[in-house]
Amino acid sequence: MRRTLPWIIAVVFAAAIALGVAISKGWLQDPALTRSDYVGTIDVSVDDARFYRTVPFEWRVTSATGNVSGNDVVHIRIDPTGERTVICGWLVLDKAGASTRASRWLSEAYLKVGDLTIPASFIAPVQAAPGNGLNAGCAGLFDHLKPAADAALSLDGRAVPE
Repeated sequence: MRRTLPWIIAVVFAAAIALGVAISKGWLQDPALTRSDYVGTIDVSVDDARFYRTVPFEWRVTSATGNVSGNDVVHIRIDPTGERTVICGWLVLDKAGASTRASRWLSEAYLKVGDLTIPASFIAPVQAAPGNGLNAGCAGLFDHLKPAADAALSLDGRAVPE
């Protein structure tokens, strides 16, 4: 019994550290994410803008003065025609502080594309109009995933600190 007690203590200590790291990294709270990465921006012309779909969402942020929430809309396009599926999007910053808060919420939210879930941090906050210097942020999917261009889209996330 005396020989196994130090080993039991060491195993419990290692498990506690592993649990602490998992909690601090958010691994226990994040949904199963599809592998994707930020691939840059793309210029959106007036003709290209018609391929983007509007996705309404409700954002929530917390601050020292309390919780704030609101509604906004992002524009998303899925392009499964290339070697990698690319998903691009933008958020128009047209509501002053509210749009800034929506952008902050998007930085930690998730975009659901059919049954796939990816981080929404690729969505670019913009002040330009299509054809007038608007650049949408884009993410590429790994693992040869090809969701349909018309797959259901929604945004989800919890309240984030301001």
